[in-house]
Amino acid sequence: MKKLLIILSILLTFSILTIYLFIFSNIVFPWQKDEAIKTTLEWSGLTELPVDNEEIKVSKKGSMFTRQYILEFSARKSEIENWIEKSEKLKKIPAKEIGKTEIYNIDGEKGTMGGILKIKDTLVTLNISWS
Repeated sequence: MKKLLIILSILLTFSILTIYLFIFSNIVFPWQKDEAIKTTLEWSGLTELPVDNEEIKVSKKGSMFTRQYILEFSARKSEIENWIEKSEKLKKIPAKEIGKTEIYNIDGEKGTMGGILKIKDTLVTLNISWS
């Protein structure tokens, strides 16, 4: 009986840890990366990114009640400019310039809070939140 309780305790602990890691943690596992990128683009209303998904760094923050995705990638200036031209949404938003950084305040889609797109030289950071 004691062995059974130990085994059940270990299984319960492992189950709770697994649920936490996959649902509530801020870790983006490799098999979640494409879905995180797709979700970020849907929430922001932007077109596909000008680089392959392998070249994009993805991070997430939040809890079970909030979620924030941050995408970061580098691309040539011409690729970034073409991407902005293809995006109906970005063409309508005036960019603010602070130093060498262009900042776009993006209204959210699908009930999200929106976010910020920052472009500094060849570095692009897209930060979108849902609450």
